[in-house]
Amino acid sequence: MLLGCGALHAHIIQEIPVDLELKNGKMTALVEADAAYMMSEYRGDDDQTIPDLAWLRSLSAEEKERLKTEAEAYIRQCLAFLSDEDVMGWQVSFPELDSEHPAYMTEGEPEESPVLKIKIEGEFPPEAKNLSVEWHEPFGVVLIVKTHTGAEIKTQPVLEGRSVVAHRDASGEVKAENTTFLNWIKMGYTHILPEGLDHILFVLGLFLLVPKWKTLLQQTVTFTIAHSLSLAASVLGWVNLNPQWVEVSIAASIAWVGIENLWAKELGKGRLYLVGAFGLIHGLGFASALKEKLPVETPGALGPALLGFNLGVEGGQVTVLLIAFAAFAWWGKKFVWVKWTGSIFVGVCGLLLVVQRAFNLEIIPWL
Repeated sequence: MLLGCGALHAHIIQEIPVDLELKNGKMTALVEADAAYMMSEYRGDDDQTIPDLAWLRSLSAEEKERLKTEAEAYIRQCLAFLSDEDVMGWQVSFPELDSEHPAYMTEGEPEESPVLKIKIEGEFPPEAKNLSVEWHEPFGVVLIVKTHTGAEIKTQPVLEGRSVVAHRDASGEVKAENTTFLNWIKMGYTHILPEGLDHILFVLGLFLLVPKWKTLLQQTVTFTIAHSLSLAASVLGWVNLNPQWVEVSIAASIAWVGIENLWAKELGKGRLYLVGAFGLIHGLGFASALKEKLPVETPGALGPALLGFNLGVEGGQVTVLLIAFAAFAWWGKKFVWVKWTGSIFVGVCGLLLVVQRAFNLEIIPWL
C-alpha cells in the first residue's frame, strides 16, 4: 500500500501498487498513486505540508485537469511496457476524476492519504510472446506489480531501473514457467551463473579467505541452508521486507566478506555465523526474483520447486568455486597476493553497490 511520512515533514512514499490484467491480447493496468505525489511541487519536498484526502476533495475543475496532466507525465516518465523488445503504446485515463460522483468524495476520512486511481490500457501485437514492465523512478519508490491472469495472481516488486516479465502464449493467455523439477534446478543454477554477478562476488569472497574445500563447503552449506529458510519464509508470506533495503543488505554482505578477508587468516565460528546471517538476507533477494514463478497456490508443487531451485543455486556456487580453484589454488604461497587483491576488489565492489542500491545510482552498470 502507499505509505506517507509523518505530518508536516517530507512528502515521501515507499511503494506504488499497480494491478495488471492480461486478457485476450489486451492489457489493463490500474495504478493507485498518492495524488499529491503526482504533483511536482510536492514530490520529495521536505518543506511542504502533506496534502490529505480533504485537499483532493477541494480541488477545482482546473486543478483536477492539472493533476491529470502532471500524473500522466509522471507515469509516462517512470513506467514502460514492452511487448518482447518493443515499447508498447498505451492510453491513460482517470476514472474517478472524470466521474460526476467520484468515490473519493464520500469514502475515507478527510485526513487519509489522497489516493488517485490511474487507468492504463494497451494492446499486444499478435506475434508478441512477452510483456515486460520497466520502472524508472527518481526518488526510489518501489513499483508493486500485481498481475492477474485468470485465477492466478502474482505480485512482483520492481526497483528503480529494473523490470519484470509476464510470459504469454499465442492465444494471449499468460503461460506459466515450465515447472518440472529439472527446470527449477536449471533456474537456480542460472540465477548464479551467469545472472547473479553479485552472488558470484560473495562466493569469491568466501573462496579468498582460505581456499580449502572443507572450509568452503562449511561456508557454502551454511549459506545455502540459511537462504533456503528465508526464501521459503518470504514466499509463504511470513517475512516481508522492503526489497530495496534487502538489495542494499546483500551489497553490504559482499563488502563485509571482502574487507574481513584482509585481516582474517582462518575460518572461525564468527565467520560461519555471519555467512548464515548473510544467507538469510540473500534468500530474501532470491524471493523477490522468484515469487512470480513459484506455484505458491499449489502446496504440493511448492516444496519440489524450492528444493530444485536451491539445489541449482548450490550447483552454481560449487561451479564458481571449481573455476576459482582451477585459476588460483595452485599458486601456493603466492596466493596471498591473490587473496589481498581479490578481497580488495570484492570489498570495493560491495561498497559501490551499497551506494548504488541505496541511492538508485548507476555506478557499476553490470551489477
